Amino acid sequence: MTFSKGLYIHIPYCRHKCLYCDFYTGGERIAEWEVYLKSIINELNIRKDENPGLWTTIYLGGGTPSLIPEKQFEFLIHEINKVLNVSSWLEFTIEVNPEDVTPEKIISWKKSGVTRVSVGVQSLNDKELKVIGRKHTGDEARNALIKLQENFGNISIDIMSGLPGQTEKSYIDTLNEIIKIKPQHISSYTLMLEENTAMTHLVDRGNIKLPDEDLSLKLMEMTSKILKEQGYIHYEISNYSLPGMESRHNLSYWEGKPYLGLGPGAHSYDGSSIRRWNPNDLKGYIRFYKEKALLNPGKSEKVFFEEEDLSEKEEREEYILTRLRTSKGISIIEFGEKFGEDELKNLLQKSLMFENSGDMKKDNDFISLTEKGILVSDSIFTSLI
Repeated sequence: MTFSKGLYIHIPYCRHKCLYCDFYTGGERIAEWEVYLKSIINELNIRKDENPGLWTTIYLGGGTPSLIPEKQFEFLIHEINKVLNVSSWLEFTIEVNPEDVTPEKIISWKKSGVTRVSVGVQSLNDKELKVIGRKHTGDEARNALIKLQENFGNISIDIMSGLPGQTEKSYIDTLNEIIKIKPQHISSYTLMLEENTAMTHLVDRGNIKLPDEDLSLKLMEMTSKILKEQGYIHYEISNYSLPGMESRHNLSYWEGKPYLGLGPGAHSYDGSSIRRWNPNDLKGYIRFYKEKALLNPGKSEKVFFEEEDLSEKEEREEYILTRLRTSKGISIIEFGEKFGEDELKNLLQKSLMFENSGDMKKDNDFISLTEKGILVSDSIFTSLI
């Protein structure tokens, strides 16, 4: 049996940290690109054989991968290609900010084999962009998207609802403009207040007020309706794509496939029960992999990552949470084989009341959320696990 697996590379630098962001990042001014990227390659060499299978996806996230200078970006990909046995149908995604999109970088990304570009637009309304700390303008985003659509056959655009000062009209105006560009993929997220972010502190102090929850739910409903009318498939709670253009890398997370995460703060999974994560320690990360490369290239008796072996209960809960995020849902047969008939009966019994309320549905061998159920998915997840 051939397994597929994904590679995630974390780029922990940003020109400016957005007010709502809780990812592990530092300022661009501290970036030592050659040192950091060599550390990434050293980690890859040491950990590349942790999971069996053919590499089918590469994803550069962050942080802001589009900050990587062209020369260093091409070095990184050249070195990755020397190490990995990649699939001929590789999906290679890079996250970019609109203000970083230049003709030179487009050429570099294409030359290096990027097949998919994920653009953090969030909004095309300048007031909304300013209040959340984004550095691009609506016009910069529009121009960047046109250039990218001309050069790549797979563009994903992130937009957000629930932003301070956002109205139904301003959100729908952004959505409609995005639709006109006809990207292959659209991610629509509701702003979440994460602990210890600048946005959370501003809201707690009353400096910023968010739209009420009713508006956020209404915008979720409208997003689904509008995008479906335009031919998009709602294949995951926050994600829509044209047919066949789903994010294969992100689907691998929700379908429990193995992946390797490189860089400080990055997570890995063996596809069974082992989860690993690198500490949020950039200096420690670089020091560790620089020393390992010098002392024992390709091998490491010590490890930088931390690890946990999920219990059967944790595996089961994670299975429910991830599979129900997708339109496909939970395979009844697979769930029973993996966790036993008693747990399957328990799941089906709990889900029955949500089927009766119209929040879940059973279709052949699968149970999944309905569009109505997606709006209250958090409460359903809590009940099922």
